[in-house]
Amino acid sequence: MNLRLLTALLVLTGTTALQAQSTPQVKSSAPIKNFRLPSFDKDGHRTTFLSAAEAVIVSNTRIDAKDMNLTLFTSDNSGRIDSVLTSPSATVNTDRQTVGGHESVHFLRDDLEVTGEQWTYFHQEKRVLIENNARVTFRDELKDIIK
Repeated sequence: MNLRLLTALLVLTGTTALQAQSTPQVKSSAPIKNFRLPSFDKDGHRTTFLSAAEAVIVSNTRIDAKDMNLTLFTSDNSGRIDSVLTSPSATVNTDRQTVGGHESVHFLRDDLEVTGEQWTYFHQEKRVLIENNARVTFRDELKDIIK
């Protein structure tokens, strides 16, 4: 068998093997700079906007982010910002719809500000759990708190 025929057979065999793969798996260990991921509801209204200075897509359901900013929008479809979560590092689990981290977190809304460490945000429940060093500052008038 001559070299040309052998080369052609190897090329054809390689092409057939590539075409036979049912679902290509793209994996990259390189971080994505200036990562952006908007989320929308079924009617096309923005629900969240995740951004990070750097992100690594670990799997189809996990993203590790550095200098993370998660903006949450109101559910009235007005496009107004409800709250913002920021953290130096976070792990996003898209299948469980959670975001969390061991470092500090800063949660800001018009009426309150919360900081702490070792935190998890549960998107379905619209709830933030802070396990260490939680500090809450209310920015709203607390009427008749002591009677």
